[in-house]
Amino acid sequence: YVDDQRLARARAKELAGRGSGDALIRHDLEGRGISPELAEVAIGELEPERERARRLAAARGPTAKTARYLASRGFGQEALEGIVAQDA
Repeated sequence: YVDDQRLARARAKELAGRGSGDALIRHDLEGRGISPELAEVAIGELEPERERARRLAAARGPTAKTARYLASRGFGQEALEGIVAQDA
């Protein structure tokens, strides 16, 4: 159980650092046999998804293409709302 917690935290942090959204992280962790509960705890310890999406959009440019890219990386609609429209 402790090893699962450690794996979940480390993997979630790694994926978030690579620009992955919560849905992709959750899918990856559960695919590795991590319980949904532990996956949620690990995701909850990350920087909020909206902040990660905002930072990536700032680096790539606030375009519709960026929004599609972020959606493909597992970012939810709520995290993407307003990101493109802010600077458009």
